[in-house]
Amino acid sequence: MEFILKSIVGGIIIASVVTLAQRGNPTLGALILGLPLTTVISLIFMYYSGVDTIVFVELSKQAIAFIIISLVFFPLFAFLVSIYAFWPSLTVSMLITMTSLYIYGVFLTY
Repeated sequence: MEFILKSIVGGIIIASVVTLAQRGNPTLGALILGLPLTTVISLIFMYYSGVDTIVFVELSKQAIAFIIISLVFFPLFAFLVSIYAFWPSLTVSMLITMTSLYIYGVFLTY
């Protein structure tokens, strides 16, 4: 039941962003997308599941690093999609972002 509730909440957020952007308000869609809704909702579910405080601390620290690295995607995609088609732009942007995340993960383990 908890998994279904989490899936519904996540689906509502995604549907809201897509619907707002399609109806001519990409700024509001981006605002919802940029809010840390997923993180906040995840923290609330974790709290009610009885997760230890140490896990919250570690999750928050790691989220900062991964969010900063993930920000590589947006300017790169915006630049590429204005020049190339959607799918190549998305693919290249994702590959570069995932490579950056992988490199960070490798250094994180040492």
